[in-house]
Amino acid sequence: MCGTVTTKNPFPGMNPFFEQRWRDAHTMLIAYIRDALQERLPADLVAGAEEEAVTIAAGQTATTYRPDIQVREPWKLKEPAASAMAPHPSAMPATEPIRVLLEDEIERWLEIRDSTGRLITVLELLSPTNKLEAAGRDRYLRKRRSFINGEASLVEIDLVRQGAWLLPGGIRSVLQQAGASYAVCVFCAARPAEQLVYPIGLRERLPVIRVPLRPSDADLLLDLQPLIDQCHERGRYHLLNYRMALNPPLSPEDATWAEQLLRRQQLL
Repeated sequence: MCGTVTTKNPFPGMNPFFEQRWRDAHTMLIAYIRDALQERLPADLVAGAEEEAVTIAAGQTATTYRPDIQVREPWKLKEPAASAMAPHPSAMPATEPIRVLLEDEIERWLEIRDSTGRLITVLELLSPTNKLEAAGRDRYLRKRRSFINGEASLVEIDLVRQGAWLLPGGIRSVLQQAGASYAVCVFCAARPAEQLVYPIGLRERLPVIRVPLRPSDADLLLDLQPLIDQCHERGRYHLLNYRMALNPPLSPEDATWAEQLLRRQQLL
């Protein structure tokens, strides 16, 4: 690529190639959303990032998106010699196992709380690990139920094309009818009988969404597009592999549109 390649997001909305570096994108978007909320929140509310580590068990199916488990040849891990035990001359030699290294999956989300610590609103930015495997989907759905049962408002931001929709059935129908690639769903604890749905097409600018707070507060407006663009530029995402096939693949019409867009920006 020549020196005139743009460092800006080449797409008008969400960049589908972000999923190559979703761990980095997810972490930074959580921080950017937190900062954007903090600037606009009432003085007695605070937005904070929360996280928990989830160990992926050896029996679960691995995905090609992220290697949750590494399997290496027995004892060929180049450890310092001092860490090895010298065998006793008369002892039976130990059976050499395969050493399996488990990684923790870090799940992050945002919480808005008042000065007493009461949970007001949760913002979830979905990841492929939430959507691709049954265990991840079940874990996420349990967490969603716990937030709603605790009378917190919930904003679910799904900017990942991989995996199945995790939103309720009626909302999935709306998204399918709209031909959405992405979506935002807002549950307001003060209005539990309705949910706000933002279907997002691949070629569309990301929406300015309403974030509910307390019944006495006006909804906070959050513009997602500048945050995605900021993530692209600061993360040097112009260096992503824009020749790599997307999973799932785009429709032929969208693939042609995306290729033309990337060629105009000299990213192909």
